[in-house]
Amino acid sequence: MSLFQSTCFHLADWDNELVCYKELSEDLTCTWLPVPGALNRINYTIFLKWDRIPKLFKRNTSSSSITIQRKHLYMYRSASIWIAVNYAHNSCVKGKNISVIPGKAGKCLTPSNINAHQITNQLIIKWDLPVTPTLYELRYREALTESTRWTLVPVESNAVNATILNLNAMSSYIVQLRCIAKDGLHCVCVWSKEILVPHKLMNKPRISSNETTEISPGRRSVLLKWEVTRSENILGYSVKVERMPNSCRDSPNPIFLKDRKVLLNLSMAYYRVNISAYNKAGESPQAIYIVPDFSATDLPGQIHVKNQGTNAVVTWTPEYNPKCFVVDWGTGKEDMRMKIVTTATGNFTLENFQPYKMYKIMVHASDVCQCESFTRHEKTFGVTHFYSVEGVPRTGPTNVTILNITKHSAFVKWTKIAAEDCLGFLQGYRISYTDSSGKKSLAVTLNSSTTSYHLNRLKEKTVYRVQISGFTNAGEGPPTVSQPFSTPKYDKGEFEGFVTVLCFSMVLILIFAPLTCSLVLKRLKISCWPSVPSPRNSSALQDMTNWKPVSRSLLQALSDNDTTSLYVIEHEPKAPLKLDLFTGGEEDSKCDTCQSEEPSSNIDISLRHEEIPEDTVKSEEEGIISITVPLLSDYTSMEFSQKALMSLTVKLPTRPARPHLAMELSSKTPHTEHQVLFAPQDYLKQSQVVFLPSGPTLTGQVNPN
Repeated sequence: MSLFQSTCFHLADWDNELVCYKELSEDLTCTWLPVPGALNRINYTIFLKWDRIPKLFKRNTSSSSITIQRKHLYMYRSASIWIAVNYAHNSCVKGKNISVIPGKAGKCLTPSNINAHQITNQLIIKWDLPVTPTLYELRYREALTESTRWTLVPVESNAVNATILNLNAMSSYIVQLRCIAKDGLHCVCVWSKEILVPHKLMNKPRISSNETTEISPGRRSVLLKWEVTRSENILGYSVKVERMPNSCRDSPNPIFLKDRKVLLNLSMAYYRVNISAYNKAGESPQAIYIVPDFSATDLPGQIHVKNQGTNAVVTWTPEYNPKCFVVDWGTGKEDMRMKIVTTATGNFTLENFQPYKMYKIMVHASDVCQCESFTRHEKTFGVTHFYSVEGVPRTGPTNVTILNITKHSAFVKWTKIAAEDCLGFLQGYRISYTDSSGKKSLAVTLNSSTTSYHLNRLKEKTVYRVQISGFTNAGEGPPTVSQPFSTPKYDKGEFEGFVTVLCFSMVLILIFAPLTCSLVLKRLKISCWPSVPSPRNSSALQDMTNWKPVSRSLLQALSDNDTTSLYVIEHEPKAPLKLDLFTGGEEDSKCDTCQSEEPSSNIDISLRHEEIPEDTVKSEEEGIISITVPLLSDYTSMEFSQKALMSLTVKLPTRPARPHLAMELSSKTPHTEHQVLFAPQDYLKQSQVVFLPSGPTLTGQVNPN
């Protein structure tokens, strides 16, 4: 034994409360407390060392108790018993030793029928007194954790109850009771089983969700769910459904549930649902839920109410005669009255209606006329509201607010008039607003469900005052306090946009104004001061593509005033003709010996030399030659035309091979005389010039294209 004990060390904080006692079957039962902080599964070893017997007896177990059979016991020999715990790293701990003689270790009588309960901060324990009076001791601890230490309480002799004061009303406790062994009493006192004393439930359940659904005309389902703060000591929940109002004498039977939810099938009447948790200590405070109004759209019938002074006659359609009617009427959930009509009738009268109060009247039908069965069997037939006398609203709407103000509009919203302040069926609202000049606009009428309006067509930079009132069938109530607001001159961002556009326009003006002015000046110059055509661009002498043959006799027959044709006549037949056009700086060909004295013209004209095709030269007998000379433009100056015509010289070189005509414009042609016919104008069109040389006949004509 000393060798084994040397390998284990004593655990000082493990008060295992090891106790062994003999059962009626002569077996030995040992119990102990688990190792503090031990895992759920731990192996214990119990050792028995008999007196004067060297061999140890040991057994393994995973529980905190063990029974040793009679065959392994020495009934009247003393045994030293202890408990050891083996760990994986080959170390062990053991508790204290006890000494037991199995034949004298019978179990003492323990108190029977132990009851305990808690009242606020008191713990009351009661038990039955055994036949043989015995001293007892009592201990208790909080049930929160197993590590809580026990507290011993002395008990007087022959006592049958004990009261423990100054406890935590929100905590549960565990209680045990045992006898105290006297000298000479050969028995073992064992603690009774642990008795859990739950605390009184102080917190009421909290409704976490509710859902109402119409399941049939006049019936609805209500699903409620709730939560609790601590559920370890709760045995269940109690749900009571109470009709409002309830004229039944007996209270409804509660519904006991284990789950934290309930599904109820009810009519459209008002109901109060009370939910509480319970345990051995009693019930918790109740959570009260009032089933709200449900706007049913598909009720079986319609209710009609006719006023008769302070009374009202109720009728309904269609005709319906169940076994009984249940009528509820009142001004609210807490002010409802109930009437049961069991006789077949087509109407009934309700009494004591007060003026200016809105009453809700509900008619329910049931085929079971027992008061306690209405909750399960009734269904709502119809619902209506009723005023015996209507009045005007006593106040206007509240919380009038003006938002989103622009220079031409504003948004007004308000809170609707409370039902108790309407004093009648509210028909709608009227909005009026006045500008700073005192001119009042027309009132805007809105329906009773509207709580906002958009004011339009306002003037910018103007102060307005808005008032809102409600009206019923009896008339219009007082308006609200005047709410002033002013419209701005510019809307948000409008002024900034205007400045931006202005700056951008100025930049564009600065950029495009010079260009525009330049273009305008050019157009004005062209329109008001046209420039003199430049001879450089003239085509009078070049565009002669449409010349036609003409005879001398035709030329002599022409009028002196014909300025629409140009004729050049030479007599030299079948000779090449070359036309050279002079420049403005050369000599004038009017006189052979005279020089040109007009150098200021400075005109430079260069005509291309063209070979006139042979087919253009006619026979000598006809005396007609046709040539084509292109001109630069439609008009030319008179001075230039004279110079060009007077400088025209026709040379006829003798080349027999291929006859052609060459015409030269030169300032030195002494053998040729020119006569010029022209119109008395400053400028001539190319078809208005006629060349009349005195030599051989050469004729050309240019017609305008």
